[in-house]
Amino acid sequence: MKVQVRLSQRDFLKFSMFDTFVHKKGWLRPALFAAILGEPMKQTEMLALNIFNTFYGRVGYQGVGQAKAVLFFILVVALGLPAAWLLSFFLSVRRQAEGQGLAGGKYVYTLDLGGKELSVDNGHERASYPWERIYRIYRRPDAAYLYVNPQRAFLIPHSCVQGGGEALNRALERGPAEKQK
Repeated sequence: MKVQVRLSQRDFLKFSMFDTFVHKKGWLRPALFAAILGEPMKQTEMLALNIFNTFYGRVGYQGVGQAKAVLFFILVVALGLPAAWLLSFFLSVRRQAEGQGLAGGKYVYTLDLGGKELSVDNGHERASYPWERIYRIYRRPDAAYLYVNPQRAFLIPHSCVQGGGEALNRALERGPAEKQK
């Protein structure tokens, strides 16, 4: 089965999110950072009000108010840095997709899923990967991601396959079963 893959900006965004947050488990660091240093937002808001009351409500408690202000600043940073990282990630993915001209969809490569290997041809170069050496295959509701190694994947949106996801799943059955998710 040969598949001419056309990627859209939406396909690229979905893959980038999957690759970063699921395959590479990139959600762990921001989540741990926020969990270790952060608290639920309502408690943070109440802490801010408590700082004001401690500073101006009681005489002689300015040092306690300053300590609470430092703690509040740390909590805001703990929640703000992961949010800033996520915003930076999405803006970067959008810039990459625009730079590659994916806004209206673009032909990127042809995959040949037949035979004893996965063959890839992008019009300039050709590469082949034996099925037993494929690192991992992920099946998603609207695409499949074939990782030939931990850092390199080929995307196959179901919309590019004649027969859709069912035909693609049948063609991918020749891949190593223990590596399919």
